[in-house]
Amino acid sequence: MATKRPGRAGIFQGAPRTSRRRQAPDAFPASHSGAAYSWDILSDALAWSPNAAALLGIPARDLPRTGKAFAQLVEPGSGADRLEAMAASDGSFDTRYALRLAPDRVLMVEDAGRFQPDVQGRPAFVRGLLRADAHLAVQALPARIQARSGLLGQIQNGINEAVRVSQTCTLIVGSLDGDEADALDVIARKLRPMMRRHDHFGALSPSRFTLTLTGCPASDAESAMKRVAGLLKDCSGHLTLAAACAPDHTFKATKLLRFAESTLEAALTNYEPFRLYDARPAPRSAALEKAPFDLVAALNDRSLTLACRPVVDAHGRSPVLMQAMAALPGPDGRLMPLSSVPALEDANLSLLVDGRMLELAAEYLVRHRQERMALPIAAATLKDAEWLSMLAAHLGVRPGIESRLVIEVPEIALAKDPSLVGRLHAMKAIGIGLSLSGFGLGHVTSSALRHLPFDMLKIDGVFIQPLKRSTDDRLFVRALVDRAQNLGIATTAEWVDDDATARMLAAWGVDYLEGSLFGEPEAVAQPGSLQRILKKASA
Repeated sequence: MATKRPGRAGIFQGAPRTSRRRQAPDAFPASHSGAAYSWDILSDALAWSPNAAALLGIPARDLPRTGKAFAQLVEPGSGADRLEAMAASDGSFDTRYALRLAPDRVLMVEDAGRFQPDVQGRPAFVRGLLRADAHLAVQALPARIQARSGLLGQIQNGINEAVRVSQTCTLIVGSLDGDEADALDVIARKLRPMMRRHDHFGALSPSRFTLTLTGCPASDAESAMKRVAGLLKDCSGHLTLAAACAPDHTFKATKLLRFAESTLEAALTNYEPFRLYDARPAPRSAALEKAPFDLVAALNDRSLTLACRPVVDAHGRSPVLMQAMAALPGPDGRLMPLSSVPALEDANLSLLVDGRMLELAAEYLVRHRQERMALPIAAATLKDAEWLSMLAAHLGVRPGIESRLVIEVPEIALAKDPSLVGRLHAMKAIGIGLSLSGFGLGHVTSSALRHLPFDMLKIDGVFIQPLKRSTDDRLFVRALVDRAQNLGIATTAEWVDDDATARMLAAWGVDYLEGSLFGEPEAVAQPGSLQRILKKASA
């Protein structure tokens, strides 16, 4: 039987313990068949679990790091993408679509997760799980997708030929819209005079076409589009053209076609007859520039709010501690969790925000001597040299609350900087509890976890949400629980939204549960507001 770590009973005193099952000391869950991700929509930053590149079958350097880059992989017409699925949901989403990873390689994926809204109710921060159907045969794909694969192969051949002779390949995409738009074979015949040996004409749709010019430099792309327009001047319908060049913009046909198509959409939106792809990065949005200053104002006027939701014992369903989070109050009274406010690390605001939340949490624990609270901190806060002294100062002037305070550290923080382990031990020495969030994402290895001073492991919600429909996730979560039990560390499951999932997790030995089934986050603004949350969870 595994031995419990010192200090655990003091932090979670009174909560029933589940039996500990014996497991091989070095056992750890096998690689999960899905890749977890988080996406800050306002900053567009996209972060992945370590297995994402292997799941998609691409080099780690090619993983899309922004939502825009990921959207460029989605095959048009293959299903509702992530944004479309979120627009049709009220928080959680589940959809299926295809990713184009190479001219001849399409991967069907299932994308499920949930988002946090901003004060206007729009998706602001997303966490999800991407699954791949690697066994789908190419022949099973729709004919349109198979035809696009052939077209991309021709474009890639054009790029390769141009690079071989040190030339540029220009891809022109055209849209000829109208009630009596000419058939594509007529357009192909009219364009033949400007085509050379390795050039290629292709069909994207009944009203859209491509023209691959293997010996056309980027400086001549505008002249080439004007010549196309001249050859098609007698065609019925409104003609719009866009172009992108290889290797100036990319060496890959999939990206070249995406660049040209996105440029075509911009030209259509702005009623331009033709446009060349601009590889310069787009300017930061006004909303992104504004968000940190709004946050500074919230810190200055002390309007930043401490919100809490209950964490309950998995068997008795009684509240054990409160999960704290920072939030901004919206004009309609709704809370915006701070994880949906972008650029905290860029603006060096993480320490200020977490310091303010620590102050509010400490004050609450002083007033409510029977309560316990889990307070998450950002990876940048843990890395900041001032955090330990700030923590010690708050606890020093409020003696006795340290045993009722649990600091929650994101797993990814330890992957980015293993030297931070020393700070975990320093925090533990102060007398607080430590919780690791994001358990199961794979940022912390099995051997490293054995030597970390955590009292609780929070299983990431992306593995909890699909438990009722996914055998893989059930096996994976059970393996995570077994591993934690072998180490003598308590487990918490987040995103528990229904009774069937709660009972399943309790039967597997999960210690604590958190989710909408037990209460939504509420601001701790007035004395007694937290008691209302606890009563609601116990009801």
